[in-house]
Amino acid sequence: MRKLMMLLVIALSFGARAAPVTPSPAAKSAFDRGEKALEAGQYDAAIAAYQESLKATPGYAAALNGMGSALFKQKKAPEAIAQFKAASDADPSFKLAWFNLGYAARKSSDFATAAGAYEKYTALDPSDADGFYGLAESYKALGQNDKAISAYEAYLKKETRPTEQKYLDRAKEAIASLKAAPAPAAVAVAPAPVPTATPAPTPVATAPAATPAPAAAQPTAAEPTNALGGAAKKKVEEGDKFWADKKYREASFSYQDAVNADPNNVEALFKLGNAYAVLGYYSQAIDRWSKVQQLSPDPAVKKSAQDNIARAQAKIASTGASPQDANKPPASGPVADTTRSQARQYYESGVQLIGQRRYGEALNYLNECLKLEPALTVGYVARGSTLIGLRRFAEAAIDYQYALKLDPNLSSPLYGLAEAYRGMNRVDDARAFYQRYVASNSADVRTELQSDARQKLDTLH
Repeated sequence: MRKLMMLLVIALSFGARAAPVTPSPAAKSAFDRGEKALEAGQYDAAIAAYQESLKATPGYAAALNGMGSALFKQKKAPEAIAQFKAASDADPSFKLAWFNLGYAARKSSDFATAAGAYEKYTALDPSDADGFYGLAESYKALGQNDKAISAYEAYLKKETRPTEQKYLDRAKEAIASLKAAPAPAAVAVAPAPVPTATPAPTPVATAPAATPAPAAAQPTAAEPTNALGGAAKKKVEEGDKFWADKKYREASFSYQDAVNADPNNVEALFKLGNAYAVLGYYSQAIDRWSKVQQLSPDPAVKKSAQDNIARAQAKIASTGASPQDANKPPASGPVADTTRSQARQYYESGVQLIGQRRYGEALNYLNECLKLEPALTVGYVARGSTLIGLRRFAEAAIDYQYALKLDPNLSSPLYGLAEAYRGMNRVDDARAFYQRYVASNSADVRTELQSDARQKLDTLH
């Protein structure tokens, strides 16, 4: 019987979570070797052993956590955080993974991720004082003072080790400082600056700031439904590599490039739909799968696409679409004055941190800002600037694109897109947006950035 494409059995499992896997004897043996190597400070050997363990039993949470520990010891924090996230996803009851995720994220100034992880950890182990200290520090960095005070007070009640006196003193000082701090005043919104430093030619990709819905299974023996041209095939393969590394935004760009090269290719469209769905862009995913239904002559492919469409529609119905996903216009939906005031306080704090190049902290404030006021155009520009600073170019491009949808007359997203595409080595796209910025006469255009754009146009090859 002819082997069916794995594309036919792809089904989006929104919200479903499998039980933790049981490691095979081979996986457990390799894991034990990894632990010994980690303890001995032999980090490369530890990583190799953990990889062997995961090859024997994919999704083995302890091995994922061990891999994260070894990477963190090598000062590879983004990669370590991705492994800790994978471990906590694989086994949500695995306390150590949550603690390690919180600690690594806090040390990387990703305080929103840290706070979420510490919340999980302290719920699983309410007796451990260390979890509450990390939670308090994370809340404090996020400006959530009441929550920080409560967490510090919980730490003081639970900490009994005489060796930790300095942390007890710090907690008491923090409580006093937070209680004495005045409430921040409302501030006016001003356009955020875009970092002008030259991005590196090769972007350093990181996991999305928000945890995506579980991904559709990636084909393991895909047979294209129609022939891929050379450029499109290369881009699909590139997207598959990003997907395997859980770099979903980067995968979406590669699959989109494949579709641009071959607009009627079913495999590229199907995989692009998968990527959009994982990122929470359900309407765009539905659009791609609908086109798959129109193009494919195979009833099984059509059925698989329809199943995915139904699941995406159910997800939209149950949780609502993101503003990007819904293509909402500016100021859509009611925003209370108090909510808007708080959002713009977060925005102003984020912009100040960008100016200090404290991009990890800025990102947390701007995420909170856009949760409260999801149609604040300059918020997306500012967050794009932050992501550029963090070298997360693909995510930055998405924010700049959405800012242009909200206000097509702005020029700052044009420069931001040029920088993001240059960081991704998408030279033609970068050139086009630099040219648009140079030609812009929008009110927010900056002559020094136009000069910078001209210089960069001369260097693009």
